[in-house]
Amino acid sequence: MRPRRPIVEFTCCLAMFGLMGSFPSLAQIPDAPIRVRFDAMHSHTWIETLPQPGLNQYHLLAGPSRAAQALSAMGWQVDVQLEAWDAESLASLDLVVLNLVSADRPAFRVSEIAALREFVQQGAGLIIITDHTNCYFHNHALEPLMDQLDLNLSSATACEHAPYTLGQGAGWILIESFGDHPIVSGIEHLGIQTGGTVDARFAVAWTSPTSWADRGRIPMYGEGKDMGFTGDFQQQPDEPNGPLAVLAAKEFGAGRIVVLGDQNAIGGLFLNYADNRRLWLQCARWAAGSNKEPADRLARGLAADAGRSLVWCVEPLADRKIYWGSADRQDHYHAFALLNKYADARATDRCPSEAQWMIVPSEQLMKQEHWRIQVREFLEQPGKHAVVWREEGSSNPADWIHEVLPTKSSESVDTEWIGTWTKTNGSTLELWKNTKRWTNRELLGPEAIRNDADVRLEEAMIGPLWERGLKRVKSLDQTIDWPGDEP
Repeated sequence: MRPRRPIVEFTCCLAMFGLMGSFPSLAQIPDAPIRVRFDAMHSHTWIETLPQPGLNQYHLLAGPSRAAQALSAMGWQVDVQLEAWDAESLASLDLVVLNLVSADRPAFRVSEIAALREFVQQGAGLIIITDHTNCYFHNHALEPLMDQLDLNLSSATACEHAPYTLGQGAGWILIESFGDHPIVSGIEHLGIQTGGTVDARFAVAWTSPTSWADRGRIPMYGEGKDMGFTGDFQQQPDEPNGPLAVLAAKEFGAGRIVVLGDQNAIGGLFLNYADNRRLWLQCARWAAGSNKEPADRLARGLAADAGRSLVWCVEPLADRKIYWGSADRQDHYHAFALLNKYADARATDRCPSEAQWMIVPSEQLMKQEHWRIQVREFLEQPGKHAVVWREEGSSNPADWIHEVLPTKSSESVDTEWIGTWTKTNGSTLELWKNTKRWTNRELLGPEAIRNDADVRLEEAMIGPLWERGLKRVKSLDQTIDWPGDEP
């Protein structure tokens, strides 16, 4: 079946138009919520379409829909701007998000630049998402505005060597170096998928000293093989070493500006990797001047997506051991993306408070006392489900099973692929034996078009989670009124 992409995009745009309207000034409303607006005039920005089964378009999966929903969960009012910015459209806002502008969209007018500059200078916030090199010519589109905000642009990709890479490539990297600033408070790890560098004068997060700035290349007339304009991901003699700035924060007049060098870091899939979600929320709160909000507001943004089960995908980041964030053939990035279409999956080494599921991607981790304790404590809560994936040829697991389940539990074993232990509090531990199907080698990537057989296979893989209570998420076909459908 041919994909029906144009209708998807048209439907998303209609949803955006429905969000727009006229709003009174916040100064006239007691206890008014924070108002944030995403730019959809100069960039392709959809905030309504979360990752879901059947959604395979990269720009929708990498867009800020999940990031916008997290802000809404905090009680903020979130919408989009579909027209040129002016003083009137900015008057009632606390925060504007410019999400990776693209040269095929309208250019910033002189009047817009003046309005945005005044907006921030008078006390509001601005988050600017850039990316690697000069992809989509975003630097060309942003330069007049950035000049007025005293911000420099870069045409490099932040590249790393192991152990700071997410897999074997140089562009998917792990950030562990942070400054003393509210937006990075409590942040330990940030995941970036081929991101760029930002203005080092205002840096609050950096790559390692062994990293390098991989210079992008734009052929004459921009006639390259794609619009990414990346370099060769190999360090050349004229390419500088790190540390490299990947996140910047600056005050501008009475306002605040954040610049993040990677769209995927807050995209629908990788927002849920490492501490990315917390970082995003803290960036938004600081830029909007809302750090004095009640502490529980942040917790609401970190909570499970509405209508979805929260799945903790164990990622031992402190050991720089990467499973879910790696696109290498033996690892599980495709599985992480798949789970995020069917649930709210978080790949981290810290247990999300609302997690109903815990998936340990390798039984080898159970040799570490830390992870045995984590699984045992997780199962001490009623109604939880922990899954441990076994490699082929693994030995008898009894040596750690009894430590994780010190009290009596019933056991049932499906010798084909699952062993299950059920505690009296209703929590279960499951040992999944046939996990080769969950590797990047066997599983389709998030943007691959699925046929009916592919869909049935993936639903069969999710089936055991559904049987244990995983909430069902509607597929794309179920959420769109296709032409000819019955009303």
